[in-house]
Amino acid sequence: MADDIYKAPSSELLEADRKETNLAGRGRRFAGAMIDGTIAFLLVMPIMWWFGLWQKSMNQQALSIAETLGLALIGIVSFVLVQGYLLYSRQQTVGKWLLRMKIVGLQQERVPFGKLLGLRYLLFHIVGQVPYIGQLVLFGGLMLIFRGDRRCLHDHVAGTRVVMI
Repeated sequence: MADDIYKAPSSELLEADRKETNLAGRGRRFAGAMIDGTIAFLLVMPIMWWFGLWQKSMNQQALSIAETLGLALIGIVSFVLVQGYLLYSRQQTVGKWLLRMKIVGLQQERVPFGKLLGLRYLLFHIVGQVPYIGQLVLFGGLMLIFRGDRRCLHDHVAGTRVVMI
């Protein structure tokens, strides 16, 4: 007998479809970023205080290029010291680890550490140092999370997504 023309259409669930349902939620990703940001702030703030840069920024005085580059370098080094091991071994930051998320690649699950650190984090840390334009790029890149695939600009550049574990 021929197929029933009144039967509801069906399709086979593919592996890619299953992975999409495991995406980390926007709120959880935001909470993880807040945890990581708080850790970074708590590490860098005492250094800024020690060198008088905190007071200078609170008085709305512009930092010199050398001061800005120094802070950027301190931020990068402290990020790698705190987050590097988890990123290398588990593809997680402290915030992602606490909230049971991890970063996976689009092509293969494990993302090479250099690509993960360089394209997903350091590139955007450097872009963020560019006055005005850097902040617009970062903000616009973060707003991409409201698309259906829940991937920010740093996810697109690095070929990653964040999933629940």
